[in-house]
Amino acid sequence: MRKFFKNKEKRKQFLIFSFTILIGAVFILEIIAFPLMYKEPSSKRKTPEELAKKFSNQFIFDENLTEQEKDFLLQRRITILSYYYSNNTENAFEPESIVNTINSQNPRGQLIMEKIKSNETRVELNSLRNTIVIKNLTYNNLFKGLCDTLYYPPPDCASFGE
Repeated sequence: MRKFFKNKEKRKQFLIFSFTILIGAVFILEIIAFPLMYKEPSSKRKTPEELAKKFSNQFIFDENLTEQEKDFLLQRRITILSYYYSNNTENAFEPESIVNTINSQNPRGQLIMEKIKSNETRVELNSLRNTIVIKNLTYNNLFKGLCDTLYYPPPDCASFGE
């Protein structure tokens, strides 16, 4: 090895070759590493089977639904009722009974409710048909909103016709 480095030309070729290999290895590692760095963790995204199981027999959630869950529900023609409530007991309005009544008419369920703690009390109904915000919460206002947003409205909605 000692003879190899005595010749200036051979030493120069060896250093250029080593430098080229080093730079090439850095570029190859960079090409491999960048996509891995920006890949979304697979644990965040749920499979359609997991989402279907989650919404198969529970219709009321005390948590915010994720965007993936909302998209999943809307694609399956399910209406999302977002109930924003405060701790103020004056406006004690509980839409759970309406959710249970609507879903008892359709065993597959067509209405999912998410309860969200907020400063004001209101309901947002979101479906493929329509999006409605109800600030004056009464049974009739909520039922009329459901008639306008549910993909398969109940027969009682005929009495709310215009």
